Amino acid sequence: MNILSVILLLMNMLYVCAQPKALYSDSLSWNFGRIHEENGPVVHRFRLRNCSPRSVVITDVTATCGCTKPRFSRQPVLPGEVSEIEVAYDPANRPGVFDRKVSVFTSAGGEPLRLQIVGEVIPRKRSIEELYPYDWGNGLRASTCFCDLGTVPHGAVRQSAVELVNASLRPMRLQPLCPVRSGWLHISMPSYLAPGERCAVNLRYEMPDSCRFYGSMVDEIAFAVNGSESAARLEVRGVAVDNPLTYGDNSRPCIQLNKNIVKFGPVKRASGPRTALFELRNIGEEPLTVRAVECSTFGCSLRPGTSVAPGGRIAVSVRLDPSSCEYGIAVERIRIVTDDPQHPLVSVRATAVIKE
Repeated sequence: MNILSVILLLMNMLYVCAQPKALYSDSLSWNFGRIHEENGPVVHRFRLRNCSPRSVVITDVTATCGCTKPRFSRQPVLPGEVSEIEVAYDPANRPGVFDRKVSVFTSAGGEPLRLQIVGEVIPRKRSIEELYPYDWGNGLRASTCFCDLGTVPHGAVRQSAVELVNASLRPMRLQPLCPVRSGWLHISMPSYLAPGERCAVNLRYEMPDSCRFYGSMVDEIAFAVNGSESAARLEVRGVAVDNPLTYGDNSRPCIQLNKNIVKFGPVKRASGPRTALFELRNIGEEPLTVRAVECSTFGCSLRPGTSVAPGGRIAVSVRLDPSSCEYGIAVERIRIVTDDPQHPLVSVRATAVIKE
């Protein structure tokens, strides 16, 4: 007997001891074993007997996931009779082990009866279109069109990869093109793909220790396929920050904001500029230095180079000029980069509703 079977047996015994007196079942769990995704939903029927002296109505049956569909009858179950609850599990796009619970509510009240289904889904073979959903033209397909490398400390490297495939019947000569370039991104990839061949586009942000650049890095990569530029682009992002090893654990700056959202509410477009405030604090033991402030729709009074003493605080104003906004909802995240080694990037969400 394997470990899973032992666990299911013990859980079943516990469930039987705890179930309501009205309905009883010899088995409150079912193991489908290994099922194949391409074969579609699987079904098990739980038989519940009314062991009470009164009729019982199953009022509702709920599942923990939309992939599990219970079916039942609301006809009264007479004393000694049996009612079936059919539980179907849909394995589509759910590879791996599953464990789902079903709760049975009855007119007898009390705690619901708990049913359980378990098993493992063997995934079906995915098509090229599913594995590489982004069609970039000329037979070139990609696994994604966006890659976020997160924060990139000075003196460190952050890297990732995006997969490409030649879905055409002819060879491809590939060349990366960078219409939008930060200057910090390194790209390595093959220059040739045979029909059906796959490759990785390796992406790397590498910031030297002596770097004085802070804030967002944005790169856009197109690909020339046999000399013809692809229709889509791959966007790569990262944020340059200080090396966290600059400070020790016990002596460092520490940023704190008194709010993470600034709401202007409804604003008439012709009403003139508005301002709102939030507070930036340094609750650390070293001076805090602002490295970069990024915003476009909303203005911000905070400037790079601003220093906040240990225990100090400053008021930061957010400015909205409604005449420069389109009608409707205006939303932006004001991104602030500091030398706080634990939280080098924080943001404040500014919102407004621009009206006539």
